[in-house]
Amino acid sequence: MSANRGILTAGRWPAHRMRTLAVQTTFGSGRRAISLKSLFTPSPPSDMVHGSSGKKQRILVQPHDLFHPLSKSPVKEMREKGALIQQHGCCTTCVTETTAMGKPATREPTFECPDCGYPTHCSPTHWKQDTTHHDELCGHLREANEDEHDLRSGRTLREFEFPSAQLPEIVVNLSSWDSFLYTRSFTNINSNRAMRHVSKVLTYPVTIGSVLHQFSPFVLSSGLTPEGLKSMTALRTTIKEHDLARSEKELAMQQMPLRVFVLGARAEAMLPPHLYLQLAYLLPNSPVHVYFVGPECIPAADEARSTIVVSSRLVLKYHKSYFHDAIWNFAPFDPYTDVFFMFSPGIGHPRARPGWQPTVEKLLETKCAVFATGFHERDMQSDVRALREDFGDKMDWLLEPRENPFS
Repeated sequence: MSANRGILTAGRWPAHRMRTLAVQTTFGSGRRAISLKSLFTPSPPSDMVHGSSGKKQRILVQPHDLFHPLSKSPVKEMREKGALIQQHGCCTTCVTETTAMGKPATREPTFECPDCGYPTHCSPTHWKQDTTHHDELCGHLREANEDEHDLRSGRTLREFEFPSAQLPEIVVNLSSWDSFLYTRSFTNINSNRAMRHVSKVLTYPVTIGSVLHQFSPFVLSSGLTPEGLKSMTALRTTIKEHDLARSEKELAMQQMPLRVFVLGARAEAMLPPHLYLQLAYLLPNSPVHVYFVGPECIPAADEARSTIVVSSRLVLKYHKSYFHDAIWNFAPFDPYTDVFFMFSPGIGHPRARPGWQPTVEKLLETKCAVFATGFHERDMQSDVRALREDFGDKMDWLLEPRENPFS
């Protein structure tokens, strides 16, 4: 699983009103400092071994020695990550204090926690005083430290050997990660660490697929509202038409693709394109076009490419701009074929809220379903409150906030 707990909710349009969404926020400044590029491009080696294919593999970190303080890590990307945290972060104990001017104190976290290896505080004294860090955070950071080093260790990552298309007679179970991975025949996940690795990169495509799939876990008895059922019925009608047209070539050519918009895209757009095939396999007869939109949207391999054709049914498109500025590149919109997702956008965060307002205004005009995730319930409540204050009379909820089984 990803390093955060996921909350998923949504909003929609009624027949007599505009339609909208629901969302959730992020930590700290409202930015997610996540980069997945280097997970698949390890640093130069410290030693080499022969893999099963006969080729030499570069091994940086041994399986029995995964923990390293970031500043002393044998992996270049981890050392750079520690330096960025020290440069842009602040001591979590200092922020509870105030200066002589009455403002929160902000000191760089130059002291690395010896238990988790991350720069967390400005001094050993403040580190010892922070009981919240010791009781609630340190264990998770230690786990993340070891996971990140394992991903970049240079070993053959067998857990990333994913299955291809599903046989039509096999039903996918989307109630949890365990049931999904089992019914989709992921055979190389044999440890909790391997599970965390896989769920970290598949959380985006599988969350999208779990919402759209006919066997979605989001039903009337688990948070889906009557208005939400109407929205999902519209989208699944299109998916059903794709299923019926699979044996008719001429009819298939006339079908409109399902358009999935990922707004505020960051890490979602940096994933290797082939990972989104897992979304295509969940909708085996539907042409799917995924649009990554946001000022920090960067294609995974080549920043100059704006379109990547992954397969005959899956196309990824990248738009490095704000949705409200680029909306006319995508218009017109149709609630039967278009759906929006926002992964932890931080609408309720004071710094992010003004920037999201023009985008939400344009989303209301599309009359299409919008789904959003967040880190935890407190942030979700902050976003819901902000949306109700800014757009409360223009939106309906499709899905009540609930835990995302694919976070």
